Amino acid sequence: MDRTPHEIINPLTLSDPVGYSHALVVTPGRAVYVGGQNARRSDGVLTGDSVVQQFDQALANMVEALRAAGAEPVHVVSMRVYTTSVSVYRVNLKTLGSVYRRHMGRYYPPMSVVGVTELLEPAALVELECAAVVPDVRDSAELEEGAPRELVEEVDEAFADASGTGEPEEVPEQSRA
Repeated sequence: MDRTPHEIINPLTLSDPVGYSHALVVTPGRAVYVGGQNARRSDGVLTGDSVVQQFDQALANMVEALRAAGAEPVHVVSMRVYTTSVSVYRVNLKTLGSVYRRHMGRYYPPMSVVGVTELLEPAALVELECAAVVPDVRDSAELEEGAPRELVEEVDEAFADASGTGEPEEVPEQSRA
């Protein structure tokens, strides 16, 4: 499935979202809630020394839990990323975006990144959770007949570090669409 059954809402009166949506209207269906996923492998060992490495494994775990429950990434209606280092997360946005697209495609639900002082697993740098809604079968037929939902396109350049300083560049006001 390369499109979401849910209606993405990004009002023109709000700033352009980059890597998330402002709101989403959920298609009726079966709710799936995925609890906090960190970078723990199937053998129970926490893997990865960096935010990027741990985000990769945690996101893979989240997608695996979704699929085990009969959901796909395009069914996610909200997502939260908890991190013990927002500044490191921010500096790595471009790389994190690439990791995200590898697991989730170019679908960006409403999402929050929350800085926390610590997580339950002492060595964890990130933890993810999400909610998804798998459409009812009868509603899927209506989706097939209707127009596909637009997926939000991420603009990597907005966070690209061309200066080599590790700081994201400012996006000029006139370059926003």
